Amino acid sequence: MCDTFAIGPAYTGRDTFIFGKNSDREPDEAQLVISKPRAEYDEGEDLKCTYITIPQARHTNAVLLCRPFWMWGAEMGVSEKGVVIGNEAIFTKIKPEKKPGLIGMDLLRLALERADTAKDAASLIIDLLKLYGQAGPCGYRDKRLSYMNSYLILDRKEILVLETIGRDYALKSYNDYAAISNIITLGSNWDDASFAPGTDIRSFSERLVTHFAGGRLRRSSILKKIEEERGHIEVRDAFEISRSHNGVSPSKGSNADVCMHAAGPIIRRSQTVGSLVVELDKNDGFKIFVTACSAPCLSTFKPVIPNSLPAGIDKGEEGYSSDSYWWRHEHFHINMLFRFDMLGPAFTKDIMGLEDEVCTKTPFYEWASKEADLSEISRDSFEKTEKIEKKYLEDIKGMSGQASLLYSLYWKRVARRNSVALA
Repeated sequence: MCDTFAIGPAYTGRDTFIFGKNSDREPDEAQLVISKPRAEYDEGEDLKCTYITIPQARHTNAVLLCRPFWMWGAEMGVSEKGVVIGNEAIFTKIKPEKKPGLIGMDLLRLALERADTAKDAASLIIDLLKLYGQAGPCGYRDKRLSYMNSYLILDRKEILVLETIGRDYALKSYNDYAAISNIITLGSNWDDASFAPGTDIRSFSERLVTHFAGGRLRRSSILKKIEEERGHIEVRDAFEISRSHNGVSPSKGSNADVCMHAAGPIIRRSQTVGSLVVELDKNDGFKIFVTACSAPCLSTFKPVIPNSLPAGIDKGEEGYSSDSYWWRHEHFHINMLFRFDMLGPAFTKDIMGLEDEVCTKTPFYEWASKEADLSEISRDSFEKTEKIEKKYLEDIKGMSGQASLLYSLYWKRVARRNSVALA
């Protein structure tokens, strides 16, 4: 389960676009933040994607990606061209093909690497879809999980929503804002499609799974927040949308929470394992913020510079590793879940204070920037976040948990299988 949104100048109140996405996946699936430089390739070279090999492009753009550690593709990312993309799982009556193809995350990364505009990115996904289809397991541990995909694609001119079903598609352009979740949103209101005129593509929805996924409720809450803040939306507001809950704590939440918390193996199976917020200005400037870890309500959004990533955010595999930022935070995250009711409000105040401090210091920068001051702001935000987390881990020692029995047992099992120490 995931949520993606984009906001244009009429709603930011200035000449900027803002993109936000939570990547909701299995709770112990490490998600890496990686930066790839632009590259040139010889004619005839091949590219190994997650399951299949396709011809490599002669040229690829520089990209920053948030990528589940085990796959080639990415859940979300931004390119040096100012194209930003996030994808969503949508559950349909049309099932993925049996023969392996590209998965949605492969298509997302390919579009970022090869397209110069949002329109080009949408066209490239459509063309690749026709050639290779979308098929293959999309889950980390759950290899039965596969799905169709929708995409929110943004550049400095427009917002596009592309929804795909099998090898078919529907596409719509937006100027003000858009949000997608784990539901088909376009219906028959699209600008271009491979379907017959007037087709309501919502008729392809697998209603039961879609209902329990909770995407309709999450999308509605995001759209409501955007409308409420019309004309003065900033990246701080995108952070708050990303960490919003309907429940008062993670243990009492549901699939209607934008900040998703796993709670069991059946219904609440997904956890927000990474979050990205990007702001683009009209002068080729970027502001890129990541959590580089799970649970945005229990972490900060931190600025990253593509040419100077902090150590450890590109590392992480199966099980705890001290050189992985994602897993170091996961140690804190799991321990805090048992004491969220007691410590959550104070921790939230601390991280929001740090975010306010960092946001005021972070200017728009060029993609290729190597300014030492920017790199220092980025590294400092990661270091200060870990310092706050270490303080709370000390406070936790000897403190009994207050979460429910079943919730506690579930997360203790996750901690045990990944060698995460419990206080």
